[in-house]
Amino acid sequence: MDPTTDDGLSISDAVLREHLRGYPGAERIAVGMQGAVYRVGAGKVAKVWLHAGTAELRQLAEFYAQVHLTIRTPEILELYEGPRYRVTVEVELPGVPLYTVDPSLEAARGCVLDVLGELAAADVVPDLPVLDETAPFRASGQGWPEALAGLTRRRVERFRGKLGPAIHDLDAKVERLLQQVPDSPSGLVHGDVTAGNILVDADCRLTAIIDFGLMTMAGDPAYDAASAGTMYALWSPEIREIEKAFDAAVVSRFGYDPELLRTYRAIHLLLIANAHDADPYGRDDAVGLAAALLNS
Repeated sequence: MDPTTDDGLSISDAVLREHLRGYPGAERIAVGMQGAVYRVGAGKVAKVWLHAGTAELRQLAEFYAQVHLTIRTPEILELYEGPRYRVTVEVELPGVPLYTVDPSLEAARGCVLDVLGELAAADVVPDLPVLDETAPFRASGQGWPEALAGLTRRRVERFRGKLGPAIHDLDAKVERLLQQVPDSPSGLVHGDVTAGNILVDADCRLTAIIDFGLMTMAGDPAYDAASAGTMYALWSPEIREIEKAFDAAVVSRFGYDPELLRTYRAIHLLLIANAHDADPYGRDDAVGLAAALLNS
């Protein structure tokens, strides 16, 4: 069911009326953490951004122009300021989301690992804000541990009312996690490597990685590897078993420290626990998932 705006208009109808007047045949094809995506024809899609501002989206467009992987990445063609949200018109990339082609965990995991390898080898260092913040993730001269610690503490304090009752000894656990973050070289961290953001062809071959921007930052590529195992099947009751299988595959392929993967996973869940706060689509938060991991 499509949720409604304050005036009773469905979100989809509001978007079509307010932002996509030039595309009367627009078809909504996806809703993610950052917004809704519509196919508008002529090889283009329109993305309605629920939280991002104009300056942030211009930065993202510049970042996309600098990314060069062996698989396709987004390209922003136009940017519009609507009365409620911002809209980008982008090239429609080939392929379909990974989860729609082959739900087999083993096959899907191989595609995820290939994407992680692509990202780890990228030579672009992003300078973008993350989540709903406005300043770049890392200040000039700031190291990865300091930047990640600052973001984590800000998020925990902001959502303490939900996190505090759910996670035992919250502050002590947060500080122990942050003390374990190494000062690693800066690489490209996508921050939202999910089966919905990986596109493949009919033979399950990678074609594109999409939806940078939510938590795209300069940092340790092991962070992406840690969060990918959780984000692939975030709401599955077997999530802990899925994470273990991902960790084993990641350690085998990339040599990352298993303890570091667990540290980054816990930090990631703290950061996204309220990523849907004030989301007009009313999706569940991940506080329970963060609590289940940190209290175990």
